[in-house]
Amino acid sequence: MLPTALARAIRLPLLTPEQFTPTKWDDAPTKAKFGNHLLRFIAEDFPKPMFTQKFYECLSNTFGHIAHYNRVGFWDEFFQTRATKIDFLDQTIRHPCYGDPAWTFSDVERVIRARLKQTDVIDWHRRLLMQEREARERAEYIRLAQKFAPKPAETNLTGLADPKTTTCESFSVDALPADRTHSQLHVTSTGHSSLKTPVAQLDLFAGL
Repeated sequence: MLPTALARAIRLPLLTPEQFTPTKWDDAPTKAKFGNHLLRFIAEDFPKPMFTQKFYECLSNTFGHIAHYNRVGFWDEFFQTRATKIDFLDQTIRHPCYGDPAWTFSDVERVIRARLKQTDVIDWHRRLLMQEREARERAEYIRLAQKFAPKPAETNLTGLADPKTTTCESFSVDALPADRTHSQLHVTSTGHSSLKTPVAQLDLFAGL
């Protein structure tokens, strides 16, 4: 829904029959009624219940529109999305309003075109479209970020040394050089192993 002030500026003041020239087929009150209905339709953000068959038949013959085969086709062309509503307003504002008002609705077209230009309603729709697109893009970014976020690595430590084990604790006696004996490996009271100075051995064959 448009802001109240903007909607009022589009609708008011109401168009009156005195502003228009009757044609062979439509009198001035009919022109005024169509113009007021179109302005209200725009001011209320194109509600579908207002898009009646009679209104469609008149609208499809103004502002350079074509029938688009039927009312449903016209609705699908212009009023399904914010972007297509902008297309409708843009075409309405840019229309050159050709024709003699005694034979066409060109006088109604000029009044409506001037009203829409004055209120800048198309700029409001464009700003809203940008906000809607940004909201969709942000939502998609969050969805993708959650989908492809790296998951914590699940490391299997089965069979590996206790991560608290020190380098000396995991040192294997078998890894000692051949010229060193088990006596060179000292185990402390705390369970930590370390190398110590070799102890001198008795010569059992001394004196022989």
